[in-house]
Parts: sequence; structure tokens; C-alpha cells
Amino acid sequence: MTPISAAQFPVTTSTAAVARGSVGSAQSNGQPTAMPLKPSPAAVAAAAVVNLSATATAATTAAAKEPSTGKKDFATVAKDARASLDAAYEKIGRATDMYTTDAEWKTAIAGLDRRSLYAIASNQGGQFSEIEQGAAKTSMSKQVDTAMGLDDPVAAANLTSAMSKAEIQFLEGVSDEEKTSFDWAKRRASAQFGYEILSKREGQEPENLDSENPIVKLIKGGLDRLRQTGDPSQQLEDTPQYKQAVQLSEQLKAASASNSPATGGHKLDITA
Repeated sequence: MTPISAAQFPVTTSTAAVARGSVGSAQSNGQPTAMPLKPSPAAVAAAAVVNLSATATAATTAAAKEPSTGKKDFATVAKDARASLDAAYEKIGRATDMYTTDAEWKTAIAGLDRRSLYAIASNQGGQFSEIEQGAAKTSMSKQVDTAMGLDDPVAAANLTSAMSKAEIQFLEGVSDEEKTSFDWAKRRASAQFGYEILSKREGQEPENLDSENPIVKLIKGGLDRLRQTGDPSQQLEDTPQYKQAVQLSEQLKAASASNSPATGGHKLDITA
């Protein structure tokens, strides 16, 4: 897998593929690849005609409208998500396990918003199984893919800067709790990195979509540095910017843990 993507929160979008190609990372088969910075005119033309689907546009709009804070504190959100899952399991007749089908999982999480899914994915309160956490992460990743329009096979094969911008907009619309996670920062940085590359390939000057999150800025700086070196043997994790991002993330986690009340309702502002 690409070094940009953590195993605990796989980046499955084509933006990550753009990043891999641009820095000369290894493909999933272990063989090095070098994606040219300029595709063929035909590829550019094909990409240019791919627009965001109505579903993707609706998903992006919904994410933007989703409040970053709700009336409930995060601990209560997690408890309610636990209760909702347990009620669904009673209806299904069993709890989720390795044999749970996609349809059964969709039934179990029906009605849960993204903030609730993140409570499950992050194991808020230590009350969710690894299977539940993994399934929630997969569902969250699929939401981003839908917002980008990757549910359309044609679009998935022809990633555009507009699709990467939609990914950024979706990620900016998620809850404050999710935005404090390192996994969110990595995906946000990867999305911007891909957006800037694709914009230039399409002959456009990319908009300034810089994040105010210092961890995102550091990871994005690591991706830029990796691309500049052009050394396929180097990985994102090797860059000093990435190491600084990890260190800062750990410091913020420690500060949040020491300052948070037992209810889990405290939020830490990590904007620059």
C-alpha cells in the first residue's frame, strides 16, 4: 500500500494513487512505478468531461451542512451509537462478526450520522469491537468516495481536480472530533496534494486550499518534499515534516487527555 495511507484508515481514493505516482512510490505489487506528470492529451480530454454526479454533489453538500458540533457531547454520541447498534443486532438476530454481510452492516448503522460513525471508528469509551471499528471506517471512507463521484466507474478511472476538491470540501465538513485525528489529517493533506497536481495537469492554477490545521500542513509539506526529491526509495514517513506531524499529534493527544472532563465533551483547537 501507499505510504500515505495508514492501515488503520485506508485511503482508497484515486487521490492517493496520484500521490503515489507523483513521488514514485511502489505499487501494491511491490514494483516501483513512475507516473508522468503530464498525461496524454487524450487522457486529459477524457478527464475533463467527467463531472461530479448528482449523488456526489448531494453527498458533498450534506457534509458541508452537517454541524461540527451537536447538542450532545461526544461521550453521549458514542453511548447512543452503542445502544443503536445493540438494538439493530437484536433485530438482525446476532452481533456483527467476520461473517456479517455488507447488507447486515448497513442495516445496523442505518440512521447513524458521520459523527456517530466516527465515535465507533475511534472506539470512543472503549465500547466497540475491532470489527465494528473497521466496518465504521470502511463506511466513512465510502462516504468520501461517494462525495468525490467514485461510485461512477467512468469518474473513478478519470480523476479530476474537481473531484479532489470535492474530497477536501467533504473532509472540511466533518465533526470537530474527527478533525483532531491523525488519520483525518493524512487524508486531508493527501487530498490537497492530489488536487494541486491534477489542477496543473489540466492546465489550471490550483486554488489555495491550505488547511489551518498544523498537522495537515506538516504532512502536506512532507508530500511536497517527497515529490521534489523524486527518490522512489523514500517514503512519506521518512520526511522530517511527517515526523514532526506525528510528534505534534502525540503532544496534542496528551494535552487533550489531561484537559478533557470525564464527559468527553472537551474540544481542543489545533488550528494554526
